[in-house]
Amino acid sequence: MIPEYFAIIGAFVGSLGGIYYLIETVQGKTQPNRVTWLLWGIFPLIIFLAQRAQGVSGLSWASFTAGFTPLLIVMSSFINKKSYWKTNIKDYLLMGAAFIGILLWGVTKDPNMAIMFSLVADFLAGLPTIIKAYKHPESESWIAYAISTIGFGISVLAIQTYSFENVAFIFYLFLVNAIISVLAVRKGKKI
Repeated sequence: MIPEYFAIIGAFVGSLGGIYYLIETVQGKTQPNRVTWLLWGIFPLIIFLAQRAQGVSGLSWASFTAGFTPLLIVMSSFINKKSYWKTNIKDYLLMGAAFIGILLWGVTKDPNMAIMFSLVADFLAGLPTIIKAYKHPESESWIAYAISTIGFGISVLAIQTYSFENVAFIFYLFLVNAIISVLAVRKGKKI
């Protein structure tokens, strides 16, 4: 176990992966799924607020960073026409399912339920990008996801108190970034 302030360092490193992705989006090297990235911006900010309401300090900033950078990526995807990935009906269905998760949280008003429903919603929102990374690895930046995996891995190692509100989201971020990184690294290889 490393000191808790490493959670903030991990969040910073994780955000570098997002910034790298942002740069590649502006350059037209990646094509973010706007539905995924928009929701990847919204849900972590909800989790950030739920964590802060429960007194989570350092680790909550990893959630904030995980939400702020995707919103910048969505905005930047409108700058270069090469950075547009066409969304389809499946993306919108998953987005609807993700919002149902948020509505369920609103009914419970329990911060841990907010985190749980946001995790489910975030995963549903991320499925289009996971599928895209599998089917079209050339459309993703494995380097950006690898950097984020390292950053969120550092944050996981900085966990001092093993409770749902401290562990769930940061471990989820580590796992999803690792999966997409592995899928996207296959660029140029026949699938």
